[in-house]
Amino acid sequence: MKKIRVYGRLRKFVGQAEFEADISSPFEALSFLNCNFKGVEEHMSQQPYTIMCGDMAISEDLLNLKTDADIKIIPLVHGNFFGIALGFGLKFFAKKVVLPKLLTTILSTVATQMIFNGINNILTPQRDNRSPSGMDETDPAAFASNYSFTGLTNVAQAGVPVNLVYGEILVGSITVSNGVDTVQVEGNN
Repeated sequence: MKKIRVYGRLRKFVGQAEFEADISSPFEALSFLNCNFKGVEEHMSQQPYTIMCGDMAISEDLLNLKTDADIKIIPLVHGNFFGIALGFGLKFFAKKVVLPKLLTTILSTVATQMIFNGINNILTPQRDNRSPSGMDETDPAAFASNYSFTGLTNVAQAGVPVNLVYGEILVGSITVSNGVDTVQVEGNN
């Protein structure tokens, strides 16, 4: 029997901080929570979590790792608190220090933009941008793979907004459905 410890919003969601279960891997711990608490998978998709086995952080490819250590599921803090604090400090500095009007306006605008970007990152964290192969886009092996059609109908990442257009307009492509047919054409060339 191993202990599964949950923290943060997940602990509030399941109503308990610690469980004992006959499991051998982090994947089985997640399956235990998913089977015993309705909606826990959807709840966990709303915030990033890290899984710890002893002192080792478990990545997605190590979920089936057999372990004897207790398993901890810990929420990750995300957002740009530094940008917000720096933006407020810069805005305060621009108002209190006597500078030329143009420089004060520029500093105030930059500070406001930093504050808005920080708040935006907290409210709507961005998804991990990986290629369709699952590799990081900066990995040279990802450049060798091509998962798109040539031309205007490129296959895009799942979960992106789809353009809604009334009337005729020429726009970039976010393909909802795509198909290729071959047709025999008879005639003289």
